[in-house]
Amino acid sequence: MKRQRKDYRLDPSPIPLTGVPSSLVVNFLDPEGRPESNFDFSTFGTTPRVGAEIALAFRHHHAGHSPATRESAFHALRRWFVFLGEQNPTITSMQHVNTAVLRAYIAWLDTKSWTKTSRHGTWSVLKQMVRWLKRNRPELVASDLEIPFNAFPRKNAETRPREALSRSEMEAVLSAARKDIEAIWSTFQAGKTLLSRVDREAIAQERDLSRLDLDDLGVMLAVIVEHYGGLVPRTKVALERGAGRWRLHFASLRHGGNQKLASYLHTLPETLIPYMIAIGAQSYANPEALRELRRDCMGDHLLLDGREVMTWSKGRSNRVQRRSFLRDKSLSVPNLVDQVLEMTAPLLPYVPSQDRERLFLVATISGARTIKLIPDYLMSKHVRFFAQRHGLVDEKGAPLELTLAALRTTGLTLAHEALGHDILKTQILANHATPDTTQRYIDRPIVRRAQERIIGDLQVRFVEAVRGTDDEDESDAAPAVDTEYATAAGFICKDPLAGIGEGQKTGRLCTAWLGCFTCPNAVIPLDPDVLTRLLSTRDALVAARQTLAPDRWRLLYAPKLEILEHDILPRFSPELHLAASMKAAPALPVIE
Repeated sequence: MKRQRKDYRLDPSPIPLTGVPSSLVVNFLDPEGRPESNFDFSTFGTTPRVGAEIALAFRHHHAGHSPATRESAFHALRRWFVFLGEQNPTITSMQHVNTAVLRAYIAWLDTKSWTKTSRHGTWSVLKQMVRWLKRNRPELVASDLEIPFNAFPRKNAETRPREALSRSEMEAVLSAARKDIEAIWSTFQAGKTLLSRVDREAIAQERDLSRLDLDDLGVMLAVIVEHYGGLVPRTKVALERGAGRWRLHFASLRHGGNQKLASYLHTLPETLIPYMIAIGAQSYANPEALRELRRDCMGDHLLLDGREVMTWSKGRSNRVQRRSFLRDKSLSVPNLVDQVLEMTAPLLPYVPSQDRERLFLVATISGARTIKLIPDYLMSKHVRFFAQRHGLVDEKGAPLELTLAALRTTGLTLAHEALGHDILKTQILANHATPDTTQRYIDRPIVRRAQERIIGDLQVRFVEAVRGTDDEDESDAAPAVDTEYATAAGFICKDPLAGIGEGQKTGRLCTAWLGCFTCPNAVIPLDPDVLTRLLSTRDALVAARQTLAPDRWRLLYAPKLEILEHDILPRFSPELHLAASMKAAPALPVIE
């Protein structure tokens, strides 16, 4: 009996998506069903129908995104409505928005004095809304609407290199963090020891605090734990009349103040920052992802005994980020996380439910008593205080401008050097989707010099392999290269049997046609014949754009055409271009 194939097709939705959207307010709920954030599109002052249609796309597209992503997207959409009010006030619905209007919006963004990356980010937010409407509610947009492709080409070419520390600066930062962590953990452990030496049950039952020896630090800490839930009372509470509470205020001053007392019991912003610096420097996590680490971020490695895996989420990525660590050092990430878990445990009863699963919880002592996930502004401020407190300076002797974002860039740069400047290995370490993103992190003068040195060594080895020597022992000679197969796409390959290209195997002839554009084995001789073949390849790629499916062409061939036109062909002199134009173009395989 013939086996029937399973039908994976989905039935059409029984509820038709019809009708005109009318709501201008978008509400998002947290995982427990409570209101998390809301966005009112009526504040943009546009026609209600345009606002409601964009709000509909905003509600569905950003349903699974973080609050920070939604907030930034909402503010970026404000510029779209400003553009409509200034340039196209007659547009009353998204059906009136055609391709010409979108191109006019791109041109309007180009008039702003922003960086190309900022203009591209603003355009991308609107493009996502229009794309969602076109895909899911096509009746709400123009039938012939085409979204402009690559509106801001080479958007990262003008981007300033990410800030990074030198090796000596990084070592100074980690040394200061180690010093602080040892003192912070020692103070917290001393608080636990002091509490274990007093009769906490008797202190809890005593109502008249004047009968207690508040000059004893252990008794003082026990009073805070048993009578005030482990949180140092505010001065106003401590000075209340009756039951000898006023003595708490003066006893606190004798013991170093509320800040010092609190450091014996739980984390404070300034005590949490050294831990965040040490963990961020070893995990290469982005600042926001680091701030939102969960309490269960550590787990045992499934395959390797003695190693633990740290997992976290990154707002701009759908992939879980992972790094594994040993517990062989006092400042290894698993040990640091355990210490933070223990120091933040007393705060859990007071933390809002949405922050209860977070790792970096703090209680502020100055002003109002707030207990929650450390805010980003407070994190940035205390990172600056950390650098000032330790007198950290850069290589020029100026005060070091330390940020948590610089830790990721610095860590990846140093790791790239340790990995032999292999960008693919560094890409895996950084959990990046493409090597282009990794390149923007590690693009430093010292890295470029090392890469040029490696490329120079490869070129020397290539020349030696091509020239060869008569007195060279055959056993040491480089394997013969058949030039008939080593000139694909106009390149010369150092060793087409090396298996370096993606999806290739060592010992087998490379089959990655057009893969030479990004292959480290590729060498491009400045020769008219080579240029003729490259120009022929360029023309074939341009012609394929008209015959192939747009998505397939953009995925497979558009990046190669961009590299060819903007990076490779401009390297040939005008004289070589003139000589190549007089040669017959070689026949190329069909691009399909």
